[in-house]
This record gives sequence, C-alpha cells and structure tokens, in this order.
Amino acid sequence: MIIIKILFGLAVGFLFGFILTRTGITKYPRVMGMLLLKDFKIMKFMLTAVISSMILFHLLGDLGWLQVVPKNLDWGKLVGGLIFGAGMGILGYCPGTMAARIGEGKKESIFAVFGMAFGIFIYALTIKPVKTLFLSAEVNGDISVLLRINHWFLIVPAAILFGAVIFFLNKRFSDNNRLQ
Repeated sequence: MIIIKILFGLAVGFLFGFILTRTGITKYPRVMGMLLLKDFKIMKFMLTAVISSMILFHLLGDLGWLQVVPKNLDWGKLVGGLIFGAGMGILGYCPGTMAARIGEGKKESIFAVFGMAFGIFIYALTIKPVKTLFLSAEVNGDISVLLRINHWFLIVPAAILFGAVIFFLNKRFSDNNRLQ
C-alpha cells in the first residue's frame, strides 16, 4: 500500500511540474512580474488551485473519502511565511518552481537548492528555542470552527470572490507577455 502512495505522489508531482513548465510559471520574469503586480498569470493559476482544492478537499472530506485535518495557526508560520516570501522575491523560486526548473535543467536552480538546504539547516538548529516563543498564541487552522459556522458558508463565497478576481484579471490584463 505504501508503494502505491509513493507512486501516486510521484505521478502527481511530475504532472504538477509539467503543468508549471508548460504554463510558463517557472520563468523568473513571470515570478518577478507577479511580485511587482505587472503579470497576473501566476496569481490566476494559484487562485484556480485554491478554489479547486478548497472545494475538492472539503467535498471529499464531507463524503468521508478524505480526512481534512487543518493545521494550527501560530506566529511562527507568519514569520516563516515572511522569510519564505523574501527568499522567493530574491530568487524567484518557490519549492515547486525550483523543482520544475531543476527538471528543465536550469543550472541557476542549484543555488536555490543550496539556499533552501541552508534555511532548513538553520531551522533545525533554532526550532526548539524559537518554537516556545512563537507558539504562545495558537489558533485552530480551520476558520469555520473558530467562527462556529459550517465551512461551506466560507468556501462558496471565497470561491465566488476568487473566481471574480480571475475573471477581472482575464478581462483587464493579457497573459501574452513574451518571456525570456
């Protein structure tokens, strides 16, 4: 059973990398264009992924086919997200696009691998003292539980809002930018 899970994960990972590469999302000018709010293709891709995964995960969870276990929110995730965002802004890579660029044979992605490895090493050295500082105020990661409402009362409006953003961006901005 474990080998099937591994093979499924590999297949999904290869498919994801293929889609990232074919859509041009792995290209540095595209990533920097998103961060500078000049190119919205990545934002539309991400919002589409959020909409579909949000609906599918909760639908499959409600049907009992999947166990949805939200992670707790804490200050460490906020700080980690800011560090992650800074690294992505400097290099133009997130872990997914970095893996796709390695698959494309791009040599500069090796620097990103070393940077990520260095970050993981620093995390491993500092997690124990830092964890107690940042875990002082945990909140359950499921906002619907926090608000005491059915999760579909958040999912449907969020999907509509994100869909409207995608529609607006499609009408207002072109994805036909020529990238290097």
